[in-house]
Amino acid sequence: MMEEPVVLVEHRGPIAIVTLNRPDALNAMSRALSSQLAAAFAGLSDATRVAILTGKGRAFCAGMDLKELSSGESGLQAPDEDQGAGHRRFGMAAFHGPVIGAINGFAITGGLELAMCCDIRIAARGAKFADTHARVGVIPGG
Repeated sequence: MMEEPVVLVEHRGPIAIVTLNRPDALNAMSRALSSQLAAAFAGLSDATRVAILTGKGRAFCAGMDLKELSSGESGLQAPDEDQGAGHRRFGMAAFHGPVIGAINGFAITGGLELAMCCDIRIAARGAKFADTHARVGVIPGG
C-alpha cells in the first residue's frame, strides 16, 4: 500500500491549491512535510499565478511535529538543506506569485509562522491563532 503524500497540489487553471495533508497530526510540520512543501512551491510552473495554502482537516498547521522533534533526530531540516527562515524555510520564495493562506482551524506556533509567511491570509470563522514558542521551549525560526 502506497502512503499518501503529506502535501497535495491541485491545479485549477492559473491557481495552485497546496494542501498540508497530515490531518491526524493537525498538519504538524514534520521533516517530510517541510521537504514536500518546499518541493511543491519549487515545482509550480510559470503558468501558476496564485497559490492558495491550506490544511486538510480541522487545522491549518499545529506547528512543529513535537513527537518527531523529541525523537532524538536532529532538527526538522537536514543540515545540508538550503533553506532559511520565513518564506525560504517553507519554500515559498521559489514561487513568483502571491501566496494566499486559507486558514482553517488551528494555526499554532510554527503554523502561525507559516500563516504569517503568506502574502494574504483569510481566516475561517473558527480559526485559532496562538504563539506557544516559549511554552514548548523553542525559538521562533520562521
